[in-house]
Amino acid sequence: MDKKELLKQKTQRQQALLDGARNGNRALADTEQAEFDSLQREIDTLKREIEEEERAQGSNDGIQRALQAERERYAAIAEICGTASQRGLELDMQDFIKRGLSVEQVNAEVLKRFMNMNEPISSGRSEGHLHVHKDEADKMRAAASDALQMRAFGNVENPAEGAREMRGMKLRDIAVECLQRSGVTHAYRLDDDELLRRALSPESQFASILSDTVNKSMARGNQIAQTTFERWTSIGSNPDFKGATHYQISEAGDLTRMSETGEFTFDELKDQGVKKSIATFGKKFGFTRQAMINDDLGILTKIPMLYVQSARRGINKLVYQQLMSNPTIFDNKPLFHTDHGNLGTAGALSNKTLAEMKTLMKRQKGIAGKQALNISPKFLIVPPELENEALQLLTSMALPGQQNAGVNNIWRNALELVVDAELEADGSNLLNYFLAADPMLADTIEVTYLNGDDMPKLESRMGFDFLGMEWRIYMDYGVTVTDFKGLAKNNGVALS
Repeated sequence: MDKKELLKQKTQRQQALLDGARNGNRALADTEQAEFDSLQREIDTLKREIEEEERAQGSNDGIQRALQAERERYAAIAEICGTASQRGLELDMQDFIKRGLSVEQVNAEVLKRFMNMNEPISSGRSEGHLHVHKDEADKMRAAASDALQMRAFGNVENPAEGAREMRGMKLRDIAVECLQRSGVTHAYRLDDDELLRRALSPESQFASILSDTVNKSMARGNQIAQTTFERWTSIGSNPDFKGATHYQISEAGDLTRMSETGEFTFDELKDQGVKKSIATFGKKFGFTRQAMINDDLGILTKIPMLYVQSARRGINKLVYQQLMSNPTIFDNKPLFHTDHGNLGTAGALSNKTLAEMKTLMKRQKGIAGKQALNISPKFLIVPPELENEALQLLTSMALPGQQNAGVNNIWRNALELVVDAELEADGSNLLNYFLAADPMLADTIEVTYLNGDDMPKLESRMGFDFLGMEWRIYMDYGVTVTDFKGLAKNNGVALS
C-alpha cells in the first residue's frame, strides 16, 4: 500500500477514536489512548519517510533537469553552428561547449562574426536560438539526409519534405546535385576524384549532408543499444579528468535524554571518501572515394550506429566486471566479503537464498555503525542461464518446488529482474547472482560522465591521408563502486 494512503488511513482511525469519545461525552479509554498514541508514532514515522523520499526524488529530478538542460544547450549550439556553416561561416562547436557558453552567448558571438564578414543576414530570436530563414539549401540537406536514412533502414519517422523523391539517388548523384546547386553546371561530367574533392569544398553542402546522416545514425544506435546497466546504477558527473572524491556522511547518533541541568554534547559524524575518475574511449572512421563509387551507405549509417552501440556496451561491460571480478574497493577489502555482510551462503536461486540476501541487506549499518539502514533490494540480477528460474520465482503464484502448491509466493512481483550476458560463470564455473537496491536509496555503482553528458561526441574533418572525410567518435566516462551496502551476492551453483 502507498505510504500516503497508509498515512491517511491511520489519521482517519485517530479521528474515529476522538469522535467516538466526543459523541459519548467522555475521555478516551486507556485502550483507546494507547491505540491513539501508537498511531501517532506510526504517523510521525510515515511523515518522515515520505519527506525523505520526496527530498530524494527532488534531488534526482534536479540532476535529470540539469542533464536535460546540458543536452539542450549542446543541441542548440550544434544547430547554430550547422546553420552558420551553411552561410559560409565555419565555427568550432566544441570550443563553445568547452568554454561553457550559453546559447545566448553563442548567438551573440556568431552574430558578431557575421557582421565582421559584412554579410547581410536575416536573423531573429526565439527561445534562445539563432534563426536564418530556411532556404532551398537547408531543405535539400534535410531531404537528402533523410533519404539516405530511408535507404539504409527502410523507414524514417516524419521524413523531411522531398526525402521520398530522393530515396533512389546514389551518393554520387547527391554529390552532383550539391555541386550543381552551387553553380557547377558540368558536375555530372567530373571524374570521381575531382567530383569528391569539389563536393567536399565549403561552397558545396555535401559534407553537411554526410555529417547530418552520421549524426542521425548515432541517435538511432543509442536508442536501440541492448544494455541493462542504466536500470540499477547511478549517474555521476565530473567537471574534468582529474580524480574526484565521492563522499558519504555517516548517520547521526541517537538523541540522548537530558537531565534538568544537563548539557548538550556534540555528535561525532564520520565521512567516507571514494575516488572516481573518467577516461576517454573512441574510434575514427572515414568516407572515402571508394565508398562514394561503391555507394557504400554503411559508412554513414551502420558504422556510426554500431560504434554508438559499442560505446554503450563498453560501459555495460565495465559495470558488470565490477560485479564479476569482486574488486578491492575503498576500504581495501573485496566488494563482496563476509566483513561487508553482503555475501550469502552459496546455493541455487531459491526462496531460501533470496531471503538470506535480503536479510543481509536490511541488516547493513551506517558508516558509524550506529543504526540499521533497512535497505530493501529492488533488482535481482542474473546471467542468462538463470533467467528461467528467476522468472519462475518472480511470477509464479506459488513458491516453485513446494509440495504444497497452496504456499503463496512472497517473491511474486517483489523484485525487478535484470538479465545480462556480461554475467558469466566465474573461475570456479559458478553462476553468481545478485541483489541491488534502488540507486536513489543506496549507493552501489556509479557511471560517471564528463560534465554529466552521457552521449558520444562526434567530430569531423576533411581527410588528410586520403581523399574524403573522416569522423572520430568518442565518449568520456568511468565506472566506480561507491558503496557495498546496496549490493548482495550469492556465488550460486556450478554450471552444468
